[in-house]
Amino acid sequence: MKNIRLNFIILPILLFLASCGKKEKQFDKSTWNLRDDITYSNRESMVADLIENHLQEGMTYKELIDLLGKPENYSDIKQNTVAYEIMVDYGWNIDPVAGKTLLIEMTNDSLVKNIKLDKWEH
Repeated sequence: MKNIRLNFIILPILLFLASCGKKEKQFDKSTWNLRDDITYSNRESMVADLIENHLQEGMTYKELIDLLGKPENYSDIKQNTVAYEIMVDYGWNIDPVAGKTLLIEMTNDSLVKNIKLDKWEH
């Protein structure tokens, strides 16, 4: 009898905990650039599908922009690289403490050469 009661308590807790994590979604061009105040609300959950199924080496710069929109221009990235902010964690401060950036290296002919998801912390 105790085991049955214990199962009724533990099972709902386990189900709740399993549902708490970030869910991966399929890439959706129409929601990729939506922002919640200062962050992109959908990018982190879509980036795996984007990299695996939509971005390809050899894509033209125009195809890339048509797919993802205009990239962010950061002064600290190397030449021939475009960047898209995936997520930024501000912790309890106004300065970012961690984040993820999608870096796409282009050839001199404006073709996608390399795709990298950069995770950083301060």
